[in-house]
Amino acid sequence: MNPWRLGPLPLKPAGATERELHRMGRRYAVAMRTTALGCVSATALFQATPDRRALVVGVVTGLAAWNVAYARFSSRRWLLPADTLVIMLLCLTQRWTVPPDAVTDSTNWVLAVVTVTAIAHQWLTTVAGGVLLTTAIVVAHLAGNALAIPGSWAGTVPLGLWTFAEAGLSRVLFLLVRAGAQQADRIVAASERARRDAAVAAARRADEREHLAVLHDTAAATLLAVGARMVDGTEPWLAEQAARDLEILAAQPDFSDGDTDLVRLLNQVAGHAPVAVEVRSPAAVPMPAIRATAISAAVREALTNVARHAGVDTAELVVGRAGDRILVEVSDRGTGFAPEVVPPHRRGLSQSIAQRVARVGGRAIVTPRPGGGTLVSLEVPDG
Repeated sequence: MNPWRLGPLPLKPAGATERELHRMGRRYAVAMRTTALGCVSATALFQATPDRRALVVGVVTGLAAWNVAYARFSSRRWLLPADTLVIMLLCLTQRWTVPPDAVTDSTNWVLAVVTVTAIAHQWLTTVAGGVLLTTAIVVAHLAGNALAIPGSWAGTVPLGLWTFAEAGLSRVLFLLVRAGAQQADRIVAASERARRDAAVAAARRADEREHLAVLHDTAAATLLAVGARMVDGTEPWLAEQAARDLEILAAQPDFSDGDTDLVRLLNQVAGHAPVAVEVRSPAAVPMPAIRATAISAAVREALTNVARHAGVDTAELVVGRAGDRILVEVSDRGTGFAPEVVPPHRRGLSQSIAQRVARVGGRAIVTPRPGGGTLVSLEVPDG
């Protein structure tokens, strides 16, 4: 930024709070000027002598019209130099607009205009620019005093210095408020960075969980079936299943668009399950592919769990509707289990079933009955 910039400060600081501060600074300057000029105008008319009242009325009216332009164009670069020039011309008219007995003291209405202008400028320009503009109007004021009453300028220097002090206090206030705005912007920016970092970390964790779930549902399940001797390696579907596992791990296609038939997907899962599955379902259940895919993956894991842990080689798969929900149940008559004794590292229930269904807006309920089998209920929105 140019340190000698005379126009209004640009609205391009880093943070929203600081940008709003500059907007408020302009509004503050306009409101302060308008209020002060209203009071000053009344004082000017009261002080004017009868022979000069018409002139004072004209000057005050012109000053009011200029203040309207000041409010209208407060964001333009040319405003502050033009405003300073107007106030300097006003200062030079003191010979005709200010009574002689008020020229050199604090009742001088032009001095009030000079003061409020110097204060307002500090909120609209740089430090160096504020010093330059304040110096120009104070010098013009002293020159106007000297023209009105020759030899009086020395007595009005203290008033000029006091104007500098008031402008300096206004600048200090502005800098303190701006520092607070910048600190607020830094806090907001740091919070936003932390939020983004947390979102990225959560996305990475979700990707890792999804990868582990896919690995668990595919290659790990097939290898476990072989290793646990649930198959003897000669089954014709085993090679096909291994090929599908590799295809899923390599590609993992996006099924986020379009619809598919849930029943068709579940029949494929049942046909390649490590246990015999009795399927009871409608002829077709069309639904969004992403949900159907999640359900079929969860059913596959449920059937794999039957083969691993239930101690039976048959299961039942039921598909139906309940209002605006799709219901899928996988049940067996095996040994069942107690949820509280399931080790934390076992991912089947929490990852492959529950979280998969939850990610598509559904829920999974596993109802174990020790010694009486297990029921896995899946429920997702229909549509």
